[in-house]
Amino acid sequence: MQTKSIQVTISALLLTGFFYLIDTNEIFSIISYSDKWSFFLACILSFFGNAACAFRWTKILNCESKMKFWKVIKTYFESISFTTVIPVGMLGGDLYRSVRLSSRNSSKDLTSKLKPSKEVMLSVLADRVHGFWALCFLALLTIFYSTIFDPDMFFFLANELYFKQSTFVLFYLLLLIIVVAAPFLNSKIKFFFSKSTTELTAVKLLLLRSKKKITIFASISSQIFFAVSFFLCLSATNVNISVTQCLIIVPIIFLFAALPLSLAGFGPREYSVAIILSFLGFGLENSVASSILFGLTITLQGIGFLLINLIFSSKDR
Repeated sequence: MQTKSIQVTISALLLTGFFYLIDTNEIFSIISYSDKWSFFLACILSFFGNAACAFRWTKILNCESKMKFWKVIKTYFESISFTTVIPVGMLGGDLYRSVRLSSRNSSKDLTSKLKPSKEVMLSVLADRVHGFWALCFLALLTIFYSTIFDPDMFFFLANELYFKQSTFVLFYLLLLIIVVAAPFLNSKIKFFFSKSTTELTAVKLLLLRSKKKITIFASISSQIFFAVSFFLCLSATNVNISVTQCLIIVPIIFLFAALPLSLAGFGPREYSVAIILSFLGFGLENSVASSILFGLTITLQGIGFLLINLIFSSKDR
């Protein structure tokens, strides 16, 4: 509890300091005059992205029965509501998924010999890593596509970033390559576990499920939905960036968003958007406003599902 209080305090101070340095009135003005249709479409695509993520998690958990399938889907969206009303960030939502689904899971015929809580926790970790892998894969694919079919745009983007932050660009490219190549190095996972442990057995099962075509398709689809949703939020605030450029930069932005220093999902993502887009010459206030809009697409889903859950819970009583 004390650790959580410290995290919330640090998060609040970071967010307060950030908004102290920028023109908040200008940001709220940009948001109020943003293109509402673009934001509405961004909300829809963001919902589809989360639905694809939830479906991916069901495949990683190997939900064969309809009851377990819908429990996993419901738990995933409950975690979104949880992070919306409780200032714990993305990792807090993942912890909620682990605890919530484990408490509901009374099945004794699990494919692994682990306790349900450990199996679910490993599946949540695999689900999160799978999503980040898909995002990095899309970024590398976009870079490869740009160098062949749109070299002018690619070299403009590369020059803008490289000459200002060459170390960051090289580190980022290395990160993308390592993340995308990681699944092909899964034979090395034995290094992290003692031989013949149940954890190793479970990890192998999760890797096998993660490599299924339907799981990969769901993962890539979810990240396309999120990336295009983020692009629409940028467009709504007059940040004139191409879809290709957006696909290249979103992995690092979403990675920062996963840091446990956010309040209802806001904080690190706004910092990363402000830094990266400023390198590309875009206005600070417009960039931050677009990030806030994207955060609102998730927040609205969390509030909506919370209300639906409360309505159905009251009817069950």
